[in-house]
Amino acid sequence: MKKSKEEVNIDHSHHHHHHSGESEVKVNVTYKDGKISIALEDNAGKAPELALAHEKEMHFIMVSNDLEQYYHLHPEKEQEGLYTINQPLKDDTYKAFVDITPKEKAYQVAPSPVQVGTEETGKAVLKPDDDWTKEVDGKTVTLEDVKAETGKAVPLDFNMHGETPEPYLGALGHVVIVDEAAEQYIHVHPDSDDTTTFHAHFPKQGMYKIWSEFEFNNKVHTYSFNIEVSK
Repeated sequence: MKKSKEEVNIDHSHHHHHHSGESEVKVNVTYKDGKISIALEDNAGKAPELALAHEKEMHFIMVSNDLEQYYHLHPEKEQEGLYTINQPLKDDTYKAFVDITPKEKAYQVAPSPVQVGTEETGKAVLKPDDDWTKEVDGKTVTLEDVKAETGKAVPLDFNMHGETPEPYLGALGHVVIVDEAAEQYIHVHPDSDDTTTFHAHFPKQGMYKIWSEFEFNNKVHTYSFNIEVSK
């Protein structure tokens, strides 16, 4: 089913990507010699046209199976249907999430496994955080008390301790959430242009890891939190 432009925008402003139905775009992620390549094709074998979302055609999130490694990259179009970026990866088992908005095509973000080297990485076993204040390079962020349940818009309110982050990709921050199994992918943007409060929808109960990204002095700082989602 084709979506009107307005619908695509509405979907994208919430960015939850849990559209039902089949994806009409196939994604193939490969890694060789420090270079990540993402090939895209639609059901007719053609390169899909991508809409810009938060200043980029593609947001590429890659996590290691144990959720210790996290990358948020913006591959560039090398040719029609092929996006690439140089990013050396250490040997590990990864899951890649290709976050795109194809024009007039249904698409769901799904994990693409990528094996670098031969050794498989075990899955994450997350424990809920007991400290919700994190410091990265001298900048402190606190995730305010969260009661996370499925089926609700869960507010994630980040206290910046008097600092205002710089706009980064058209917003004051970005939040990416992946469940413990690295199967569910949630990418949320702030409620408005001048806030660091986000709302996330969790599809099922369990443990999730949150990566919140804020820019200070032209450098993106990433703060991670583990959260338990109840029914």
